[in-house]
Amino acid sequence: MGTNKWTSGSAAEWLAAPVTMRWKRVFPGRFDQVGAARHFATTLFDGTGCVEEVGIVVGELASNAVRHTYSGAGETGGKPGWFGLEVVRANPARVAVTDMGSGEALWRVPTVRRQLLPGERDDADSGRGLMLVSRTALTLGVYGSPLVGHTVWADLELGSDIDAWPPPGHLRAV
Repeated sequence: MGTNKWTSGSAAEWLAAPVTMRWKRVFPGRFDQVGAARHFATTLFDGTGCVEEVGIVVGELASNAVRHTYSGAGETGGKPGWFGLEVVRANPARVAVTDMGSGEALWRVPTVRRQLLPGERDDADSGRGLMLVSRTALTLGVYGSPLVGHTVWADLELGSDIDAWPPPGHLRAV
């Protein structure tokens, strides 16, 4: 592994150095864990211009994993449900959620819907999450299958305001 030399500068400059920071974490496949995943990810993006976007993307992708796959089905085949979260703090930033798949023989892939389905109300509470993510992200993608699970990822503009971070008294251990 190469060595990175650090000479001097501000905490913000050190934090925003061109070294990619990556975190992975597994959460139990329950809806109460969607908020925990959102909090985990947004904390890692404090001081950037994309905290709100990271929260939206993590919330939507994790909710979809719990709602539509074995990740949220409790125990499946003796295995507890889970979803994985990977965040990369770089520019662009990447947020990815991995699910356990649905086990369906039909090749149902997470898909961005561009319009309402027949009979669907415009004020419905669900059904447009990936559309919201696609409008928030620079790029959006998916790989995997219903049999082994999907990873849905979104790249976001980091939008870091290096001179404004950290605010006075904001340094904390993570």
